Amino acid sequence: AQQELEELMLTYEGVCAIFITDHDGGVVLNVGLPSTLDNSRFRQQLIVSHITTIPQIHKLNMGGHQTTFAMYESHQIAIHSIAKYYFIVHAGTNANTGMMLAMRDKLTPIATHMMTVCPPIDGDGTMLPSIPSAAAPPPDFDD
Repeated sequence: AQQELEELMLTYEGVCAIFITDHDGGVVLNVGLPSTLDNSRFRQQLIVSHITTIPQIHKLNMGGHQTTFAMYESHQIAIHSIAKYYFIVHAGTNANTGMMLAMRDKLTPIATHMMTVCPPIDGDGTMLPSIPSAAAPPPDFDD
């Protein structure tokens, strides 16, 4: 999966990182930005910010989350919810926004492969029942 993400990142101009987290915010895979303290802090703050909004998204009753997009002065962020993962695409302002949104189609096979190789542990029947995380979306979140 890492090689596919690296190739995907290099295919699209302006994309500087792609990282994958589980629905609790744990980083599963990271390609792109070097893991310096500043980038690590940025990445973690972005993940926490997204995870804390999930319970609020459910209150809107608009169906399952698919993609969140944000554009800032010097960055663009697309967060794709696929299978039981969040694929976070970080790009500069020169990246094509439509391409960042369409990247979901390229990320879906990677998520499918990851689910077969090492599915996230989240108490969904693969383990004894556990207390669900406040950040974990409901079972129909990606429908």
